[in-house]
Amino acid sequence: MKKVLTIAMAALMSMAAMAQNDSKFSTDRLQKLTSRAEMQKHQRQRQAPKPDAAKFMHDGTATLQMSAVKSTKAAGDTVWASQMPADRWFPGEWEEVQAIVVTWPYTYYPAGHVGDEDYQADIYIPGYGAQYQWNNSTNRWAYIGWGPVVGVPDTVDYEGMIDYINWVITNYPSYAATYQSYLEYYQGLWDFRNVFVNLIDAIQHGAQVWITVPSLSDSTLIKDVMTAEGKPLTNYRFIENYTNAFWYRDCGPICFYYGPQDSIAMLNFEYNGRACDDLLPDSISSQMGIPNYTTGIKWEGGNCLVDGVGRLFTSDATYDENADTVGQVYFTGDVNNPIGYRYKTPLSHAAVLDSMNRMIGSTSILPRFRYDGGTGHIDLYADMIDENQFVFSKFPTNYSSWYDYGVAARNIDSLTSWQSFANVNYTAAYIPFPRKDDGSYFVSQEEYNGTSSTMGYTRSYSNHTLINNIIVQPCFSEVVNWQPTAAWDLAYMDSLRAAYPGYTIYPIDIRSFDGYGGAIHCITKQIPAESPIRILHSPTVGSLLTTSAMPTAISAYITNNTGIAQAQVKYRFNGGEWQTVTMTAGADSTYSAEIPYDANAMVEYYITASSNGGKTITKPFTAGNGAYFIYSYGTLGIANADNAEENFGQFFPNPATEKADMVIDLPGGKNYSVSIYDLSGREVHRSSLQAQGTIVYSINAARMASGQYTVVFTNGSERVARKLIVK
Repeated sequence: MKKVLTIAMAALMSMAAMAQNDSKFSTDRLQKLTSRAEMQKHQRQRQAPKPDAAKFMHDGTATLQMSAVKSTKAAGDTVWASQMPADRWFPGEWEEVQAIVVTWPYTYYPAGHVGDEDYQADIYIPGYGAQYQWNNSTNRWAYIGWGPVVGVPDTVDYEGMIDYINWVITNYPSYAATYQSYLEYYQGLWDFRNVFVNLIDAIQHGAQVWITVPSLSDSTLIKDVMTAEGKPLTNYRFIENYTNAFWYRDCGPICFYYGPQDSIAMLNFEYNGRACDDLLPDSISSQMGIPNYTTGIKWEGGNCLVDGVGRLFTSDATYDENADTVGQVYFTGDVNNPIGYRYKTPLSHAAVLDSMNRMIGSTSILPRFRYDGGTGHIDLYADMIDENQFVFSKFPTNYSSWYDYGVAARNIDSLTSWQSFANVNYTAAYIPFPRKDDGSYFVSQEEYNGTSSTMGYTRSYSNHTLINNIIVQPCFSEVVNWQPTAAWDLAYMDSLRAAYPGYTIYPIDIRSFDGYGGAIHCITKQIPAESPIRILHSPTVGSLLTTSAMPTAISAYITNNTGIAQAQVKYRFNGGEWQTVTMTAGADSTYSAEIPYDANAMVEYYITASSNGGKTITKPFTAGNGAYFIYSYGTLGIANADNAEENFGQFFPNPATEKADMVIDLPGGKNYSVSIYDLSGREVHRSSLQAQGTIVYSINAARMASGQYTVVFTNGSERVARKLIVK
C-alpha cells in the first residue's frame, strides 16, 4: 500500500524520546479520543435513538411547533405519492443498475473549531446541530449549545501513524503499554474507514459510484485518500448532501420505472429521526433530474424486498414505525429550545398495508426478527437472485433453540409457499451463517445480538449488494487479494459463489461494523439503469420425468423501450458446444423457442435479448460468466425427507478441474453414504460421511475423467443428489 507520510528516522527518534511526556500520546488524550469514538458510534447506530428535545433546552420549557404534515424539503417541491404514475414497476436488485449511492465517514465540529480535538458536534439538520466540548475535570463531553456545524471527511494517514507507533513500541519498550492502546485505537479507525474505501473501489468495478459529500470541495480530499490507498477513483460522481450517518439503504429512494419509455422515478419514504439523511432522495432528484414522489409513511429500505413483478416482501416493523405520533426532527427557530418534531396521526395496520399495496404492489408482511440489532429488516436474512428464487441465510442447527431460528423457519416456509408471476411456488437456495472470529459458533442468541452491557454482532452473509455482475460481500476476517483469510470464511465464500453462480464476489471485512446492526447492503443504494431490457422467465430446471420425446418449450416476457431486435435461446448438451435457436415473438411481448429432446443429456441454457437501442442482456444476468439454467431427463433428480435438502449446498466451482467444494450443515450425529455416478449410471466412487455441524465436503476432480457426474448422499429415508461437471 502506498504511504502518504514518510517520517525521517531522526524525527522518529526525537519524537520517541519525548513520547512519555508528549500530550499527543498521553493517557488523557486517549481517553478523550476513545470517548469521542464511542459518542460517534452511538450517533451512527443503524437504529439511532430519537433525539431528546429536553436535552437541548436551556430554560426547561418546550416550544414545539405542531404540524400535521411533513414540511416541504429544501431541494425542491414535494410531489406526493398519490400522484405516482399508474404504469410503474419496481425492479429487483439483481437487475441492471447504473449507479450505487454511498457516503464517506465524517466527523462534525462546531463552526470555528474545525479540527480541534476538544470539540465535536452532532449534526441534526443541514448545517446545524448540537455542539460539545471536552471537560478535562470530568473527563466527559459537555453540551455547550446549538449552532452551525461543519463536517470533515476522514482523511487521516492511519498507515503512517501506525508505522510510527509500531516503531516506537519496537525501539522503546518502556512506552509499549500506552502506545499499544493508541495502536489499537488507530487500527480500529482505519479498519472502519477501509470498509468505505474498499466498498467504493468494489462498486466502481460494476457500476458508477455516487458519493455524497456536504460540500463538493471535499471531493478532492476523498480522491486523494483513495489514490493513497492504491484504489483511485475511476468511475464516480459526487453529490452534495448533508449526512447524519451512512445507512443509505434505509434513507435512500426506492426507485421504479414508469411509462412507455421506462423512465426512472423515485419513491421517497420518511426516514425518521435523521433529517439530513431524509433529504437524500431530494438531493438526488435535484442534482440528477430524477422525479421524486414523497409519502408521509415511515419505512426503511432495508425492509424492502421486491420480486420485480409487482410483489413486495417486508416485515411487521413497518407497522411499528407508523404506530406512533412522532415524525421528523426539525429546528424550531429558537436556539434556546432548538429541537422539535413534526407530529402525525398514527396509522393502523390496515392503513399501512393499504398504502404499501397501492404504492409498490401486492405486499406480504412477515413477522420480524427479535434479535437483529433492532431493525426488524428482511435484508438481514433474505435476498432474491431473480423473480423466481429466494436465497436465505440458514441458521445452523446448533441455534435451533433461538427465538429467531423459529421465526426464520416459519418465514421461509411462508415465502416458498407463495407463488411467483408464473403461478408456481418461489424456490429457495441457502447460504451459511457467519461465525465468530475464531470460527466457533455463537453460544447463545444473547451473545450474537448483544445485551445491555455487551456489543453483539448481528452478522449476516445476506447483507450484501448486487451490482450488475458483481456482489460486494461482507466477510468476517482479514481480506488479502480480495479473499478472506480465515479458513471457515473462505469456505463460505465458495458456498456463496455456488448460490450466486457467475457473480464475481468482492469480499470486504466488515467486523468493524459489529454492534452497528447492519453491513454492506445497509450502506448502499441502487439506482437502476436507463432503458432496461426486462426478461421475465420461469425456468425449466431439475429432472424432467417424461416418456415422450418432445422438445422443451422455453418462453419469456421480454421488453425494452426501443423494442427488441432479437431474442435467442443458447443451449448445450453435456457441456458440449453451444447451439442457438431464435425465439419467436408472440402476443403481449412473449417470446418462445424449443430446445431439442435428448434423453441422455444434461441441458444447460440461457436467454439473450438485444434491443433496437443496441443493448444486450442475458437471463440469468451473469450467463456470460457461466450461470445457466440446468435440467435433465430421467431419474437424476433429488429425493429428500425431513428437509435434508436445506442442509446441502452446491458444488463450487462447477464445472471443476482440480477440486469441487460443497458446504454442508449436518444436524448432530447424522451419517451419510456417498456415491458418485457417471452419466451412464455406473457407480465410480463410494465413501461415507460422518460429521457434525457445518463442514466443507470436497471432491478431487483432478483424478476424475471429464464428464457429468451425480453425487448422491443417502441416510435412511433421506436422499440428496447434486450434479457435478468435470472438465
